[in-house]
Amino acid sequence: FFFLSPGGRVMHKSTTLYTITAAGSLYTAHMLLAPRFYLSQAKIDENFDTIGLCRGLGGGIIGLTSMAYMAAKSSSEELKLAALCSGATAFVAWTVNNAYITYTKASLQAKSDLACSAFCLGICTCALAAGK
Repeated sequence: FFFLSPGGRVMHKSTTLYTITAAGSLYTAHMLLAPRFYLSQAKIDENFDTIGLCRGLGGGIIGLTSMAYMAAKSSSEELKLAALCSGATAFVAWTVNNAYITYTKASLQAKSDLACSAFCLGICTCALAAGK
């Protein structure tokens, strides 16, 4: 149900990519601008190394986010497909990792990370399956 547009159809590739762009932009800002807050919510020690890892992850997220945005704006179906496949690959890894962390260390941040990555994986999968 979450993956349906208001008209009851599966979201199109561009709509999915814009949704990923919005989520990725928020996550990037969170990781780059407020890594200490992220770490405190995740119950991870705040130090130079963990802050650097957060910012590094933010750099990876912004790369996927910019690809999603450029693909959403493009008329190229191949670019949209590549962006969705790349996103789905990352979201599989993040969802599995976040599920493990939630199972072993159930912080609020781990649960929200799991929800976000699973949602984005779901919409990527639906857009790819729909082929629209």
